[in-house]
Amino acid sequence: MHESMGIWPISRTMKQKILMLILRFGVALAGVGYIIYALNWNDTVDADGVLHQGVINTIKSADWKLLVVSFLMVGLIYPIFSTRWWMLMRVRGMHCSWGKAFRLAMVGCFFNFCMPGSTGGDFVKGYYAAKGSNRKTDAIISVIVDRILGLLGLFIVAGVTGLTLLSDPRVRYITGIIWLCGLGGVIGASIYFSGRLRQMLRLDSIIAKLPGGGLLSKIDQAAVAYRGHVGALFIGLGMSTTLHLILVTATVTAGLALGIEQPLGLMFNVIPVLYLGAAVPISYQGLGVMEAIGEQLLVNPPLCTFNQLVGILMLSRLFQLFYSLLGALFLLKGDIHLHPAVDEKLEEKPSTEAQVDQTA
Repeated sequence: MHESMGIWPISRTMKQKILMLILRFGVALAGVGYIIYALNWNDTVDADGVLHQGVINTIKSADWKLLVVSFLMVGLIYPIFSTRWWMLMRVRGMHCSWGKAFRLAMVGCFFNFCMPGSTGGDFVKGYYAAKGSNRKTDAIISVIVDRILGLLGLFIVAGVTGLTLLSDPRVRYITGIIWLCGLGGVIGASIYFSGRLRQMLRLDSIIAKLPGGGLLSKIDQAAVAYRGHVGALFIGLGMSTTLHLILVTATVTAGLALGIEQPLGLMFNVIPVLYLGAAVPISYQGLGVMEAIGEQLLVNPPLCTFNQLVGILMLSRLFQLFYSLLGALFLLKGDIHLHPAVDEKLEEKPSTEAQVDQTA
């Protein structure tokens, strides 16, 4: 009966995707609604006679020279993170020109603005990095490792800058959590990459017995292979720290342009946390999520109003969107593949370094 009417049953997987899409749109709409509700559009005077600028006057009174500096600083991060990913591919023997890596990285940036969260472009990068390659798993893992290094860079910026303002209870709390997470990450990575510990814990056997064990084992081998490139990982981590320091500095500069007077140490500690919140793929560019976190940690009139917080976050998104439009141009032009076309039936080339002696 369904077939005669042209109606097909919806699978459980499709229902889950639809529900997740509805949930994400709902979160995004709630975030927009929250921002609109919380903003003061016009100047107001509180009970103490203190004037609070509305959105319009906050923008009008901005220091446009500082905003230009902030905008130019944001542009510096794109060559750095493109180079980081290009390096991570090259050390694993996946050779392509820097220009091709840059083009695909910028396309990924553009898609970050088309998907929930701020990491949607990684799926696009992973797809085109793997397409036409006979080492698809290694290509995808390079994107994942690149993302992990990026998040670690945010943790480092927040953790180190937080040490300069431990007298502030908010900074002390955030910094403590960051360092605890960092310690847990170091312990977990040490266990995961240690050949002896893996053998003692029988990780290879455990992974192989999991559902989809064959694929998981391939992914695991490709990831473990990076332990042979510790120098490249540290260089990549340095790049991540540098580019996020630039991004956070640009955001702080925009905050100064809008008249925020919070201590610089607090801003350098809190803003990376806001960007971490944006990385969670539940809302478009972290819309509403970043603002909600920032309201609790940064807003304290007259040092920082909610209008000013929303202003710097919107400016940050707009600056990044402007540069990511270069990715849209590359996408329209075509030829964003990293590898020449090869026979799709060709089996994935085994990674020599991925099959290192697990007892090393």
